[in-house]
Amino acid sequence: MSVLNDGIDKNDVIAIYSTMVKSRHYEEKIRELYLNDKKPLFSIAAGNIPGEMHLSAGQEPTAAWMSVLLRKEDFVYSTHRPHHTAISKGVNLNKMTAEIMGRTTGLSKGKGGHMHLFDPEVNFACAGIVGSSFPPALGAALSFKLDKKNNVAVAFGGDGSLNQGMFMESMNLASLWKLPVIFVIENNDWAISVNVKDSTLLKHDSERALGFNMPGINVSDNDPIKMYYAAKEAVERARSGDGPTLISIDTYRYYGHFEGDPEVYRPKNEVSDLLKKDPIKLLREAMLENNIINNDGLDRIENSSMEEVNQAISYAENSQIPAGKDALEDVYSPVNYEIKPKTKGRKLPMYMAISEGISIEMEKDQNILYMGEDVGIYGGIFGASTGLYNKFGSERVRDTPISESAFIGSASGLAAAGKRPIVELMFTDFLGVAFDPVMNHIAKNYYMSGGNVKMPIVITTAIGGGYGDAAQHSQTLFSIFAHIPGLKVVVPSNSYDAKGLMISAIKDNNPVIYMFHKGLLGLPWMPYPQSTVTEVPEEEYTVPIGKAKIIREGNDLTIITAGSTVHMAMEASERLEKEGINAEIIDLVTVKPIDEKTLIDSAKKTGRVLAVDEDYQSYGMTSEAISIVSEKAFEYLKAPPKRIAYPDVPVPYSRPMEQFTLPNSNKIFDEAKIMVK
Repeated sequence: MSVLNDGIDKNDVIAIYSTMVKSRHYEEKIRELYLNDKKPLFSIAAGNIPGEMHLSAGQEPTAAWMSVLLRKEDFVYSTHRPHHTAISKGVNLNKMTAEIMGRTTGLSKGKGGHMHLFDPEVNFACAGIVGSSFPPALGAALSFKLDKKNNVAVAFGGDGSLNQGMFMESMNLASLWKLPVIFVIENNDWAISVNVKDSTLLKHDSERALGFNMPGINVSDNDPIKMYYAAKEAVERARSGDGPTLISIDTYRYYGHFEGDPEVYRPKNEVSDLLKKDPIKLLREAMLENNIINNDGLDRIENSSMEEVNQAISYAENSQIPAGKDALEDVYSPVNYEIKPKTKGRKLPMYMAISEGISIEMEKDQNILYMGEDVGIYGGIFGASTGLYNKFGSERVRDTPISESAFIGSASGLAAAGKRPIVELMFTDFLGVAFDPVMNHIAKNYYMSGGNVKMPIVITTAIGGGYGDAAQHSQTLFSIFAHIPGLKVVVPSNSYDAKGLMISAIKDNNPVIYMFHKGLLGLPWMPYPQSTVTEVPEEEYTVPIGKAKIIREGNDLTIITAGSTVHMAMEASERLEKEGINAEIIDLVTVKPIDEKTLIDSAKKTGRVLAVDEDYQSYGMTSEAISIVSEKAFEYLKAPPKRIAYPDVPVPYSRPMEQFTLPNSNKIFDEAKIMVK
């Protein structure tokens, strides 16, 4: 054990010890409750505590320093093994316990559980995905830097996260932008059952820092005082504006990866040998030897921590269990914005309308920033950020490395810290490299926090084919985003909607996927329908999210469209009119949440429905639209609903094949004629 009278206040030592004791008592009590409820046969479905249980007993030194070195305003993002970090950051123990027991008084009303603890009162969060704590910590740290605050963000990860792409990307971005963030790697030797020697050749995890030009500190022997010194240096470095630090600590866990883990991978005597050098026991002995505290003082700490733990258990056990229907709440944060235009405006191409909408909102709100690859001086590959860099500078219009997981993932931390980030995923096809932060964090944090942590994030992304860029740059993928609860998905078909939808998306308190079709943007180097270039008011106005538009009235047939297919349907409708067929055309505007009422009312009116989309046919927007009208307007239908969509094949490169597979006005015209006969 480190020397206790060298540069550390005795009250800090006592506080660190007290935090470790409380963490240990808490987990022992939680473990007892968890296992007792599941006897005689182990079942994760039984008892007061549902699901898995990941305990951190033995790892207390990795986090206890936070109780004396961090402030309430500092942010901490932890792992699926979070109890010691939560207690060290000062998370409300009553509410935390109620959350673990799935009660309404829990931190998240029972919606998150022990792997998803959110306490905005002390700026603490954790997640169950390995490596996912690093990007949101970047976001919080970037927020501090932008606001010139000397706060710190801390991200925890195990040795298993050391080889994650998110970790590497986050380290690079933190170093590049000199962010006030501390990365803590808790190396307990085991990533479930894989020993660290089988996953890396590094002697110490801290050596990873060398590749990112940042300090790396290794703390040996699971020593809480050595950890304090390392963390103190890192905190001071971050607060002074000198950038990030990586700390790795050689720690251990006494229990399995989860309760019930047979632990067949561990040497037989490993835990008993580790218990002989238990950090709580060693620190207790060192405190007595150095006259920092006496036995009576130690007993008071023990009794106080047990009393607090027991009180938290009692609070949770006496709290109400939620009703099943409560599961349907807290998917979206309530919103209230509607701004109508005052002038007719002038004609603008879509890309300029998008940029103008962003510019107006950035002028009004300093908390808005735009991030992505080539969004700065270049103005975005598709022009969505044209002119913004010169107007707002490199701090708020921020070019990023090709690190989608890091900068898109950072949006959740920025949002939690009070920002309203816009992040650009250059092509929607690139979603695969950043899907975890979108699907598991940005989309779910509001729900998993029980409505306590808002995610006002806009993700812009280019969609669509038709210009020969083949299978990795031509997809639409409405359905993938729309399938994830918590996300809103919008797609403008013209310049007026493009600006108004962007303003609405920025003002929304929920994550909005803003999808613009490359072939509609009005870029000078790409052909586009002139019908996309509409009059755009100069001032601020909104286009409602979740409300479709009937852009052509008709009685014989309803054609449901979105994005590019709006223009195809309008062209087909002019030809159909000459054939005596009067088509009603719906521009969905919003794919999620879809405007069911407009679809149903139109289906009842015309009796025939044709859904047209550029996304893949199976499980897509056309399927959803047809399902809605079939379920809720079936008795009004005069013919089976039909659809035209992209066939279930990757987008081909050669022009004849691409044109054959894409929807077009001829296909719409032909199908509509068949349906109305």
